Amino acid sequence: MTGSTSTDLFSNLTRTTTGAFISSSSHNNLTQESTESNVHVYMKSLKLILYAIIFLVSAIGNILVCIIIIKKRRMKTVTNYFILNLALADLTLTLICIPFDIPVQEMDYIWPYGSFMCNILYPLQTMSLFASVFTLTAVSLTRYWAILHPLRRQLSTTNAKWLIVVIWLLSIVPVSPYISVLGIGETTGSCDENWSDDRSRKIYTVSLFIAQYIVPLSMIGIAYVSIGRELGKKKSTPENKFLQNAQNVEASKVIHMLVAVTILFAVCVLPTNIMWLWLDFGNAEEQFSYFWELVAFCNILTFANSAANPVCYSITNANYRKEIKILLKACFTKQDERSLRSDDMRMLETSKHLNSRRGLTEYTSVKE
Repeated sequence: MTGSTSTDLFSNLTRTTTGAFISSSSHNNLTQESTESNVHVYMKSLKLILYAIIFLVSAIGNILVCIIIIKKRRMKTVTNYFILNLALADLTLTLICIPFDIPVQEMDYIWPYGSFMCNILYPLQTMSLFASVFTLTAVSLTRYWAILHPLRRQLSTTNAKWLIVVIWLLSIVPVSPYISVLGIGETTGSCDENWSDDRSRKIYTVSLFIAQYIVPLSMIGIAYVSIGRELGKKKSTPENKFLQNAQNVEASKVIHMLVAVTILFAVCVLPTNIMWLWLDFGNAEEQFSYFWELVAFCNILTFANSAANPVCYSITNANYRKEIKILLKACFTKQDERSLRSDDMRMLETSKHLNSRRGLTEYTSVKE
């Protein structure tokens, strides 16, 4: 009897302890799930806020840059035409890609736009980035030629326009394989790359990184280092020192702006390239459970480059600051004039109404 009672007591104690352990474990799991859910909500909110800020700054800033260069005759230089093309590439990325990309991310990458858009949207993002980096390369080589060979024939604005057309045509070439392999997965429902083998995908990823990042930025770096050395030599030359100093200062300001824009591009685009290399060569999805969330924030950084460029122009270049102020002032002045006119029209209508009432009153009193 005593042994039976002891066994029952031990059994009850074991059940109680086990039940408490299971209850505690369940509570911990629920707490962990709740914490993860809260983190997911915060990250989602942060992502949407960042997208909204980038969209507004990029759209307004790049549209202002386009208006200034198109409308102002003195702004129609070779360098400014390349900046115009850079602004157009940024607007393409902002106005077309961001509004379509956000819903896809929010739907866990389920593709809602059909097969045609699957073959257009992602390649258009890559194409815009190629157009940007090719433009930065072209403008750096143009400045290199102008500063190191000032007495030779320079690129005209007409030729610059044709070069911009060539830049966009060349940007189609590297995305052509991308277009051919994209399709909507039957099981996943997402817009995915369907390569014949892993080796082909890896070769394409490396080729994109080299063509979009390594080669053009190396060329740009060499060009600007050469320009810096040449400007340094000209400072030490005693002939026509005053005139040369004025020209060198102006050239240096433009170079500083272009170097800043290039550095922004390099910093903003690198993380996305690293993520794709990691995915293809390092089994990123298996090693890191939040891989696609990290990809989403790297994409935000890429989009942020489009918003940073017009801000960079206004900070580093006095001409753009001046023209943007004039343009904004003109817009607000027109709005004030419109509001004043509307107020005058309201006062006139009120005056007419009072006069008509007075006339009616006088007519009635005379009749009586």
